[in-house]
Amino acid sequence: MNDYMLIYKGGDPKWMENTSKEEMAASMEQWGAWMGMLEQKEQLVSGGSPLSYTGNSISQDGVVTDLSSIELKELVSGYSIIKATDIDEATAIAKECPIFNYPNITVEVRPVMCID
Repeated sequence: MNDYMLIYKGGDPKWMENTSKEEMAASMEQWGAWMGMLEQKEQLVSGGSPLSYTGNSISQDGVVTDLSSIELKELVSGYSIIKATDIDEATAIAKECPIFNYPNITVEVRPVMCID
């Protein structure tokens, strides 16, 4: 099995503040069930974390750009790392991710390179 990073992009920066406690609890339950299923299959490396929609981007020449100026759909909003036999299985796992319950989300599935 190989490691794959699921990179969550986009979303609603105000989702947390506009979500009721009940909606938040239901969302966390879905995430817990999905991650629990992956743990049972020994396919969860890291549940990851959501990322703030704020921050800075630094270019090679040292130019600092506030992330608020980056188009929202391109902004990484979180990640998880899973194990799968190949990119097709990793993509199938990603399609079941509860992240798709949120608006304006895309997921990149990327192999984690092993450097020995």
